[in-house]
Amino acid sequence: MMRSDQRRGNVLGVLLLGCAAVWGAGCKKEQPQASAPVDAGVVAVADAGVPDAGTVAKVVKPLRFSDVALWPQGTTVMVTYTLTNPGTAQGRGDACLSLLDDQGRVIEVKRMGGITVKGGTTDSFEDKVSLGVTAWKQTRTVMLYTAGDNRCSSGVLNATSELLRLLPTGQPAPADAPAPQAPQDSQATDFEVSGVELIQAGLSDDYTLTYTVKNVSGHRAAGSGCLRAYVGPEGAPHLEESPEGDFNLAPGASETIKDFVIFDNDRNWDRVTVLRLFTSPYGCADYADTDNTGFKFMKPASVHAPQEGVEAEPAGDPEDETGMDSSDAHDPEEEFHHEPPASDDASSETAGN
Repeated sequence: MMRSDQRRGNVLGVLLLGCAAVWGAGCKKEQPQASAPVDAGVVAVADAGVPDAGTVAKVVKPLRFSDVALWPQGTTVMVTYTLTNPGTAQGRGDACLSLLDDQGRVIEVKRMGGITVKGGTTDSFEDKVSLGVTAWKQTRTVMLYTAGDNRCSSGVLNATSELLRLLPTGQPAPADAPAPQAPQDSQATDFEVSGVELIQAGLSDDYTLTYTVKNVSGHRAAGSGCLRAYVGPEGAPHLEESPEGDFNLAPGASETIKDFVIFDNDRNWDRVTVLRLFTSPYGCADYADTDNTGFKFMKPASVHAPQEGVEAEPAGDPEDETGMDSSDAHDPEEEFHHEPPASDDASSETAGN
């Protein structure tokens, strides 16, 4: 005769064995809601190397430009465009605009603005880009691309998007457009100066410098002018200096620059005897040396310190007066009297070729 408590024990054992058998066959087992804390000296290895089922690998793909429109407005260009991110990873960085001349040489590279486009989405942007008047006049095609933060100047080799090449009107560039060329570093020896003229308007504090600069190198060269004033023996440090315009020239091209001359102390005009006009890649930021000797000339006898209370006659901004030679005669402004159409899918295909 079996006791009732013994019988209950046997029944319980059978149930436990049955449940164990079910678990062994693959039934879902409820996990405890809380687990005992792990000793800091114990390394948990149960989940090592097992990826989270919810983690998806991020796929990086080049961004794509579309619906691009360009509106030149004096010394600025308004650019509207759409960026599509076909990948799953977020795309971020800078949108870049590169101006190319008739030979595909880079005239100037500008950062349009910062961009962020989530994976699988599309976003539209509008940027205002400041450009030199002469740079835009020499532009035959433009290249749009994206790059990492502050990497536009690194060029298209570091682009994080497909390249889109357009005419200044916003139309797709022709298939036979010259291939873009990598820019070369400019040197002070790339430039030749002539026709230097310094004028004071009466007895006022209005001083104007006019000069012609020519690119005598075999590549496109860009730089800035810097007028330095001296007193004393040869080799003495300059007493004053003034930035005198920027230029970006194709090989053999020249440009006439007209700009104001501004000294920290106008009274120094009565002390100055010798002036030198330097034309180099960074203008007043460049030191004078054997390769950057400047164009030397004597201060005109008619130029003096200003007389107090005397004002010059109103005049236009000298920066608006630009003397371009025949190599830069083409004026794309003539093409902007109509609404620039947005680029279509064909432009993206053109840029991708």
